[in-house]
Amino acid sequence: MENLFDTEHTPGHDDYTFLPMALKISDPTLREGCQTSSDSDKRRDECLNTDWTPQALDKKLTNISKVVQGVDEGGPDNLMIIEIESEKVLTQLNKKYLEKAHYITQVLIDGPDKRGINLGFLSKFPLVGLPILHPIPWKPKNEEDKIWMERSRRILEVTVKAPNSSPITFFIVHFPSQANPTYWREQVAQFLAELIKGKGPQAMVIAAGDLNITHEEESNSHIFRDILSQGGAISHFIGCEKCPGTHNYKKSWSFLDAQVYSKALLAEGKGSYELEPKTIDVIRYNPIHLKRGKYPNRWDNETQTGVSDHFPLYGRLKERLKTNP
Repeated sequence: MENLFDTEHTPGHDDYTFLPMALKISDPTLREGCQTSSDSDKRRDECLNTDWTPQALDKKLTNISKVVQGVDEGGPDNLMIIEIESEKVLTQLNKKYLEKAHYITQVLIDGPDKRGINLGFLSKFPLVGLPILHPIPWKPKNEEDKIWMERSRRILEVTVKAPNSSPITFFIVHFPSQANPTYWREQVAQFLAELIKGKGPQAMVIAAGDLNITHEEESNSHIFRDILSQGGAISHFIGCEKCPGTHNYKKSWSFLDAQVYSKALLAEGKGSYELEPKTIDVIRYNPIHLKRGKYPNRWDNETQTGVSDHFPLYGRLKERLKTNP
């Protein structure tokens, strides 16, 4: 969703960039927030000069809804959401802009990220049990890393009841950015793999989100191949053969976004649903989300065009045929 914020200041969130200019002008504490929360001159100027109005939010939500509802003629059954600030803006997206999709389950748990970058989930299926926001069992190499690791995003777990009454568990993730060392992403990947395996060999589990693992990092460190594959099958390893990637940086594509499917969902598995690998795809077809015909068209607040700097990733399950014993 690329910085999908509401238009009000939330205590505890460094959300000063994404506030209306009129609010920043009238409240000196908000302008001071731009000064203290920005780690560079560029970020500070962006914070002071961005006019994140209700009208801008309306346009962005409209664009997002067009991309979402363009999938499966009304939106996917389960929507795993990355970079969203609050329950308020998730409700706005769900109840107004995605109203026709009929998402009955809505989950967002505010995490420790100081900017207010959270994880969300929408589903057309009913909720099973209580969602969990898993803290990462970090093993920092120094005191500075320890401070920032504890502020880093956690893993959101949600289970829903599929149409055949079977439970399907989703882990929504947003790994630390490339501004942080590789070992941070390795530790989250290991914990995620353990969470998936911990559900048991018969459990139907899908983990997905922005893993922030570049093509270059994977070539060097093999986080997908050696760590995440312990939990299940990696989306772009088993499908998405004609997909360039989900993110492009200086003309280099990476699968920063990926899905991990537990063994129960694979062809040899025993889950009541089975992954269709050929359906795995990078959603890159709506013109409002395309730049120069092939790159993600990120949101531009001045022109109020675009959607996000990442393309969404999609996969489909089918109910497994029952056979007589």
